[in-house]
Amino acid sequence: MRPDGRSIAIAAVGLAIAFAIVVATIASYRWWDDRHVVATDDSGLAVARVVAATLHTSADLRVSRLTGTVQATGATSRLWGWLSSTRVVKAPFEVDYFVNLRRLAPRDFRYDERSRTLTVEVPDVSAGKPNIDHARVTLDQTSGVYVSRDAMADLQRKVATTAATAVADRANDPENIAKARENARSAISRLFGGALSAAGLPVSVNVRFAGEPVPGNGEQWDMSRSLQEVLANAQ
Repeated sequence: MRPDGRSIAIAAVGLAIAFAIVVATIASYRWWDDRHVVATDDSGLAVARVVAATLHTSADLRVSRLTGTVQATGATSRLWGWLSSTRVVKAPFEVDYFVNLRRLAPRDFRYDERSRTLTVEVPDVSAGKPNIDHARVTLDQTSGVYVSRDAMADLQRKVATTAATAVADRANDPENIAKARENARSAISRLFGGALSAAGLPVSVNVRFAGEPVPGNGEQWDMSRSLQEVLANAQ
């Protein structure tokens, strides 16, 4: 008997469901293996190794770096509050500031022929994830009558959390963001200014961040020419 369209559709749906189940099963196994299965050598001893790694593409321009030392604290208790313990840690940290150049489009470049100024509007500076070097702590104090292994693990998690929060707050301080913006202006001006000079277009580069108002100097720039048009006329 020749299969009809309904039978083919049912079979296709069944295959799609089966394929989805297989993919979900493989993904779940990899997730569990990466996070919960201990890698061992031939003798059964746990070994230090990378269990999963992914290389990501990036077009972020690093414009600043904040470094210093952070003090982090943690507190926990066991037996309904009878066994209390605290931990204080000091560790070095660093935070990078980036500008995402991947989002730049031709409409973000405008050229003022009268002043020979190229205006580039870029995304605002953003602080990256705090990097706290727990391997180089300068102070590590734990207090408590009895600190169990579970309590120590809880203290470590809380110390890591408070450290990351404190560093992120400092990194996003308006003063530090303002300094990172100025560094970004200089870096991006050199980046595009050097490329344009090499192309025979010795122009000054003005960097504006998204949402930043145009300077009120009483002079309106000619924003009608895109960078593509400028380059085409220069050829």
